[in-house]
Amino acid sequence: MSFQNGNLYKVEKLNISHPYWKEVEEALNRNKKSSIPYVIEELYSVSWHKKPFPWSWTKQFKPNRRFFFHGTTKQSIQNILDNGFQTGYTKHGKMLGNGVYISYHSNKSRNYAPEDYLLSTMIYAPNTLVVNPNEKLDLTLIDSLSKRVDAIEVRTNAIVGTWTMKNHEICVYDVKRVVPRFIIKVL
Repeated sequence: MSFQNGNLYKVEKLNISHPYWKEVEEALNRNKKSSIPYVIEELYSVSWHKKPFPWSWTKQFKPNRRFFFHGTTKQSIQNILDNGFQTGYTKHGKMLGNGVYISYHSNKSRNYAPEDYLLSTMIYAPNTLVVNPNEKLDLTLIDSLSKRVDAIEVRTNAIVGTWTMKNHEICVYDVKRVVPRFIIKVL
């Protein structure tokens, strides 16, 4: 199965000589705890014919900040491209509430990628609650916070409930604020 183009987007398979290849590979390996680097097996660019959100690409989204990662299956990536991210359904926990979970760290997202596929996403969440290392977030506050902020970002070593976060993670509550930019298959 290869990725199909849709009404709002085009998927283009890139080769190793494409300028984005090195940029994406560097983003995959930043802050990675293992000394063995991730190597890209396949890389696809997702171009949007029509914006799937009401915000400005350049003024609000800042396309250069596109390296937040979401691990999933190949079939789920095609569904995300066609229908957008969906919340409410998950095979995994919802510690930060009902939203789209992404990470600055590729190794965190790779834990949720059984077929080794990652989406590199752009996000627009200007009203984000950031929980820094050694700061605490009470789990009982998450439901009320998710109604007042665009996202909750917990950084490595932040404490959520009784859990110390091993990797950076963001939960974005409005699915239109998370837009796929690259599809990555890692070795």
